[in-house]
Amino acid sequence: MKRSVYIFLNCLSVFLWVTVSACSHTSPPPTAACTPAPSPAPVIAQEQPRVPDEYIVTLAPDVDKDIIFKYYGSLGIKDIYALGGETFLLVLVNDPGPQKMESLIDAEERIVVVQPNLIYWDNRSGGIAK
Repeated sequence: MKRSVYIFLNCLSVFLWVTVSACSHTSPPPTAACTPAPSPAPVIAQEQPRVPDEYIVTLAPDVDKDIIFKYYGSLGIKDIYALGGETFLLVLVNDPGPQKMESLIDAEERIVVVQPNLIYWDNRSGGIAK
């Protein structure tokens, strides 16, 4: 019995030594030679695929949607859909492009943002994802 206790204690001490030594090793700190990956160039909204003649317009709180007619009525407004809150989908007859749409409201604080209705899809092959 003494021998079995001695063997058990030896096995236990080896097991504990291996466990503790394995946990005490840490990975080396990163070296200064590592350079971060370059960040991708920002994509301009005009370069992204968008729905022609459609823009998302967000107004400041408590601003009536008639302000949209004031700035974009000359472009021929086909339809305006309320998307919720102060956000609207504006459908135009004559689309001047995103840069012109933004330049028309440069000094207007009641229109927070106007942006093209960008196309987002998961399956870029054009098929319907199931």
